[in-house]
Amino acid sequence: MLTPLANERLLTTAEAAARLAISIKTLRRHVASGHLRCVNIGTERRVHLRFAISQLTDFMRNRQPLEASTCPSINPRRARTTSTIFKSAAIAFTALPKPGTSEMRRQ
Repeated sequence: MLTPLANERLLTTAEAAARLAISIKTLRRHVASGHLRCVNIGTERRVHLRFAISQLTDFMRNRQPLEASTCPSINPRRARTTSTIFKSAAIAFTALPKPGTSEMRRQ
């Protein structure tokens, strides 16, 4: 926790989350991990967190942006390479023999 300046305005959890453009749940995770400092004006049972504006600006300044990876759906598709033990080939439907022409029907 921190001791804010006497004249500094403290923001609620919702206001701080809106200023950082993150959800309240994410804001609480940053507090729990120690990345973001705050003041508890409540009790141990009923926690009311407040955030100093200076702490929020320091947090935004020090926060590292995530490295954007390329989306797999827009990457050019590569041909799949697989090994096989079968020696088969694909043939066209027109190359198949017509049914009943290879041997005579028995009656």
